[in-house]
Amino acid sequence: MYIFNRELTLKPSSLIDGTAAMSDAVSHISASTGYDFSLWQALLGAPVGSLGVSAMVGEYGAYTDAVARAYAEDEAWLAKVAASGEHMASNPVDSLWNVVHAVGDMSEVPNVISSVAWQMNPAEVAPSVAWAVDLANYVNGVGGAPVSVSFSQWGLPNYVRLIWAYDSVAAFDEATSSVRQDPGFGERLAATAEIGVPRDMRTAVLRRIL
Repeated sequence: MYIFNRELTLKPSSLIDGTAAMSDAVSHISASTGYDFSLWQALLGAPVGSLGVSAMVGEYGAYTDAVARAYAEDEAWLAKVAASGEHMASNPVDSLWNVVHAVGDMSEVPNVISSVAWQMNPAEVAPSVAWAVDLANYVNGVGGAPVSVSFSQWGLPNYVRLIWAYDSVAAFDEATSSVRQDPGFGERLAATAEIGVPRDMRTAVLRRIL
């Protein structure tokens, strides 16, 4: 199973109208392709006006074929793409993530997610994924929030990502506070010294709009 992810940023003058246009476009592509796209607003970890679009994808080839048909045949979709594009500060960035582990009930799209992603050198990817799986199991046991581990080679090469799912921002705050106070969290962070130093690290908190 894959997660398709698109990151985009609206112009400062388009925060309201641009969000509405993106909601309209995302609702349309979900209905026309059968994929359940979600639209996210970045609360922390990205420039103000940042949005994310995501969907669970079983086969990437079938997904791209469905989207290509929309561009070729769906005039309403093309109009919505043009309308939303007027509000963008820059071109979007796409990435594809292979879900390698999950713990807790993630059958429903959550209202809020937190994400930590980091890039490793190729030789350090496998031990970093193994470390992330262990951390996911641990933090789920302490904080209770469902969490998944995914890996990207395309779009964001050699990135590992943890995604936590919450009902609300308040639930995020409570769960992460519980984890930070547990001694095992610090011990696991210290263990990363044996794997290597990330080349890049990104953290974010996002609220689902659609």
